[in-house]
Amino acid sequence: MMRVALLSGGVGGARCALALDIWRRETRSRLDLTAIVNVGDDFTHLGLRISPDIDSVLYHLGDLGDTARGWGRAGDSATIAEQLRRHLPEAAWFHLGDLDLGHSLIRTRLLAQGLTLSEVTAKFAEDFGIEASVRPVTDDPSPTVVDVPAEVPAETLWPDEASGTAERSLGFQEWWVRGQAEPMPCRFRSPAAAEARPAPGVLDAIRDADVVVIAPSNPIVSVTPVLDIPGVREAVRATSAPVVGLSPIIGGRPVRGWADRCLAVAGVECSATGVRDFYGARESGGLLDGWLLDPIDATPGPHPMPTTASELRFGGDERDTRIVEALWELVEAVPR
Repeated sequence: MMRVALLSGGVGGARCALALDIWRRETRSRLDLTAIVNVGDDFTHLGLRISPDIDSVLYHLGDLGDTARGWGRAGDSATIAEQLRRHLPEAAWFHLGDLDLGHSLIRTRLLAQGLTLSEVTAKFAEDFGIEASVRPVTDDPSPTVVDVPAEVPAETLWPDEASGTAERSLGFQEWWVRGQAEPMPCRFRSPAAAEARPAPGVLDAIRDADVVVIAPSNPIVSVTPVLDIPGVREAVRATSAPVVGLSPIIGGRPVRGWADRCLAVAGVECSATGVRDFYGARESGGLLDGWLLDPIDATPGPHPMPTTASELRFGGDERDTRIVEALWELVEAVPR
C-alpha cells in the first residue's frame, strides 16, 4: 500500500487527484489517496454554504465533474440560475447549476444539524462511491480575504463594498468570480487561519504518507491557505516522506485562472522556476524534495532539487497516466 497525501486546491488539484485515482484503477495498485483541500474559497451565497474546491475534488473523484470546465457537475442544467438572472440579477454572479445547488443545499442542512465540514465531505464521498479520502484542511472557517486599494474607483467595485478606509477588503469569490480578478489587489490574507485547527486526520495523513504531493494548484490562494493552518506546514517539513510538487505554470502562463496576478502580488515570477523557488527546497528550510515541470520549462542544471519533465496538461486520457508515471520517477530520484 502506497499512502499519498495530496495538498489540493480546486481545478488543478481535482484533475491531479483524478489522475492518481485512474492510475490506481488501471494498474490495480494499492494506492491510498488522501486529498487535503483548501477551504479559503468557501463562502455563503444565497444562504447556502459553498465549498468550491472541495466540490471540484469530490465531483472529479466521483466521475461526476465537468472535466471541460474543471468545475461543476457534468451535464448539469441551469433552470434555477436562469430564474436568478431574471428575478435577482445582483445575486446571479456566482453560477450554481441545479445539481450543484442541490448539493450545496444538502451541505448547508447537514452543517446546520451539527455535522462538521469533514463529516459532510466524508458523507458525500461515500455517497459518490469515492475510495479516496477527501478532507478539508480545517473544519473551522478560514476565508481568504483580498485587500484592494482604496483609490480604486467605487464604480469598479460594488455598492455594498464601498468604504472610506485606506483599503477595501473583498471576499475571495467576489474578487475572483464577480470581479474576474480585478482590481489588482494589495495582498491576500487568511486572518482566521491562526485560530483554526487542522481537521481530524489531516496531520496524520501527512506524517504517515509515503509520498506528499503538492498539486498544480494556485500557489498563493489555493496551496498557501492550506499550509497556513497551524501544524500543516510543519508536518510537511517534518514528514519522512518525499515531498514533490507539480508546476501550475507552463511556458510562463498559468494552466488555468489568474495565478499570474496572484503570484505578482506575492512578488513571485510567473514561471515554473518561480513557483518552485516560492515553495523552496526542504533541505534549505522550504518544502520540496522534487519538482515536476513541463518540458517547455526544462532548463539545464544544476537544480536545487531533483527535477523531472513531463507534459503537464491533464486531459482525462493517457496523458494523465504519463504524468503520474513521471511523478513516481521523480519520487524515486529523491535521495532517502
